[in-house]
Amino acid sequence: MKDKNYLLELLDYGNWANEQIFEQIRALPDEEISKKRPSQMTSILNSINHLLIIDKVWLAHMKGEKHSYKHLQTILHENIDDFCVDKDAMNREIRDYVEGLSDEELNEVIEYELIGGNTGSLPRYLIITHLVMHGGFHRGFIGDMFGQLASPGRAAGQDIPVWERALREG
Repeated sequence: MKDKNYLLELLDYGNWANEQIFEQIRALPDEEISKKRPSQMTSILNSINHLLIIDKVWLAHMKGEKHSYKHLQTILHENIDDFCVDKDAMNREIRDYVEGLSDEELNEVIEYELIGGNTGSLPRYLIITHLVMHGGFHRGFIGDMFGQLASPGRAAGQDIPVWERALREG
């Protein structure tokens, strides 16, 4: 979908869904957030920092800039509150960036090189879609890790219908 309003709504949903799980993470003891677990992302802390790294990498690609990240699991923030401040700022930066794009720019094909060295090209609108889908993919890993907590729990509902009801209920 190449419609800017649709893409902005997708970003809003993705930001809301992330915030639902970040709220739950804020309530956890620090040792549960950083504890190594049998998961592809190894810890909740790695998982959330990965979301931020990928946002920064793809925004740099879309802007035609270089990024300095060498590892997918770089820890930018050990503290969840510091992380949330940076992630909120990144969310606003991406949304503002997308809001300022023309239809032509949304369709422009962007060449990229991923952290692992793979290269390719995608139109901006697919990169934006990827950012939202990527967040959902990794919230799944976090949800799995919630089941591994000392006091197992469940991740908050983050489906689009849950988001829509939350918007309606204000």
